Amino acid sequence: MGLEKVIEKIQKEGKEKITSMLQDAEKQAAQILQTKQKMVEELSVKKKQETEKQIESLKIQEESGMEIEAKKIRLKTEKDIFNITYQECLVALSSLPHEKVISSLMKSVKEELPEEAYIYSNKRDAPLVRSLSTLSYGGSIECLGGIVVENKDKTMKIDYRYEMIAEIVWDRSLKEIAEKLFR
Repeated sequence: MGLEKVIEKIQKEGKEKITSMLQDAEKQAAQILQTKQKMVEELSVKKKQETEKQIESLKIQEESGMEIEAKKIRLKTEKDIFNITYQECLVALSSLPHEKVISSLMKSVKEELPEEAYIYSNKRDAPLVRSLSTLSYGGSIECLGGIVVENKDKTMKIDYRYEMIAEIVWDRSLKEIAEKLFR
């Protein structure tokens, strides 16, 4: 009987050790699981923050891109309006009474270029220019109106074409024109 008690005791101690080892293993597994779960939660929070930052960055980029596109559209529209306004200015210039304008331009030329020799104009104004001027008519030029005058050696030229006058006035007044058009 002593042997049976020893066997029972060994079995009992073995079962207790196994139970104790299983309990320890379960505790360790629970701790490992808890640690890993905490790591997963921390990683999840970190990834969520990174994703939110990326989303915010993309929103900012998209808004910037839309602002740039809106500015491009606005600038193109302003440029188109400037071009239309400039063309309207040329049309208005060409509809002025040619005799008065040409006569006034010829007076200005005599002051600026005392040794004028040749005068040019468009075909429409050629008879008027010839009748008002004692200069040699140099020929017709492509323009809306106005005159071009050169000295005898053709080293100096005064350009009073409507297009040139409009361009000079336009360049000088561009800021003021923009303010009036785009208030």
